[in-house]
Amino acid sequence: MITLLNAAPDTGNQGVSALCHSVVAGLYKRGAVKVTVADHGRGFRHADWGYASVNLVGLTHNRRFWRGDNLRTAHAMTRLGVRLSAPARAVVRSRAVLDISGGDSFTDIYGRKRFQAMALTKRMALDAGIPLVLLPQKLGPFREPETEAEAVAILRKAYAVWVRDVQSYKFLQDQLGSAFDPRRHRLGVDVAVALPQVDPGILPCEIQNCISKHRSFPVAGLNVSGLLCNDASSSQQTFGLASSHCDQMEAMAQALLVTNPDVRILLISHVHKPQTDAESDLSAAKRLRKSLGSLAEGRVHILQDSLNAMQLKWILARLDWFAGARMHATIGAFSSGTPTLGLGYTDKAQGVFDQCGIGKDVADLRRLNAAKLVSTALCSFNKRDANRAALAKRLSGIRTRAEREMDIIARQVGL
Repeated sequence: MITLLNAAPDTGNQGVSALCHSVVAGLYKRGAVKVTVADHGRGFRHADWGYASVNLVGLTHNRRFWRGDNLRTAHAMTRLGVRLSAPARAVVRSRAVLDISGGDSFTDIYGRKRFQAMALTKRMALDAGIPLVLLPQKLGPFREPETEAEAVAILRKAYAVWVRDVQSYKFLQDQLGSAFDPRRHRLGVDVAVALPQVDPGILPCEIQNCISKHRSFPVAGLNVSGLLCNDASSSQQTFGLASSHCDQMEAMAQALLVTNPDVRILLISHVHKPQTDAESDLSAAKRLRKSLGSLAEGRVHILQDSLNAMQLKWILARLDWFAGARMHATIGAFSSGTPTLGLGYTDKAQGVFDQCGIGKDVADLRRLNAAKLVSTALCSFNKRDANRAALAKRLSGIRTRAEREMDIIARQVGL
């Protein structure tokens, strides 16, 4: 059995779900027959995902220490070898544990609690003597020496470590020193470039018209990040954005509509949360459409259905152009051939785009205020046909690289 940690498919964040499904699909394609995925449910369960039948086991970082699915409790069980709960048993019985840290959470910038969750899951495998393979992810940054030291200690003990950006690779080389082994410590592409597409089936008429092959107008897709927009002043300060992201997105959408009278905009949520939740992309999308007033009438549509990551990729593949700050939404778009502008609010988007040879297609929200972002976006949109052709030439190589890297990962876990 192989166990996958920190890629829970039930968070509502379709970026994390994209990582999960990309890894599971890749493993099954290479002969895996038993894969267990840690999620936020209760106990040990089975699920049919269509392309694979998987086991699910609950593992949650909460204060309910009396429950077996509590992360600290499960970790203590594996370390002490006492009566095992379902998640502890899954780890101990695995031939290998894969951990992807949600793509970008092996860091302390999101707070100590999240870092401790990332560290404890990895310690479960290490303390149980199970080979730990860290899948392509970002490492750091680390603000506190203590958390950095703990992260480095884990990296030293891992059987293999994959990163998805040059900055993380350099960190790995510097921190491991003579222990760095290029056979076990590798630079790869984000696994989500290989995410399969799935037809979502029946969609609302206005959405079907937007993605129809026979439409007579261009469609620009936008992801409005709830993380950056729902408390815009706080996120501007937290991430050092040049302008409020609400202002940035409103200015960009308005410019697209005014300068291109035929264009339609499709607002696509990639994090599905209740609309009262601070991370809800749908709430942010509705606020943007309302702010556009009469300019949005009949021209700005919202994909309200909570589609999964594979279904969203199917939608993204049918757009003329896409832009957004949710990084895995942009990966879903460019990996399906759609010209894409990544809106970076940290270094992670630049690193991933660089690895795919399209680093020029990232707009840094920390440097570009609303007016400058408009100029960059319009230039990207106007060059979409040329960018599509250039992207098409790269895609085969990007996909081949992702497949080759998954082949190596499969061998590392004994497939």
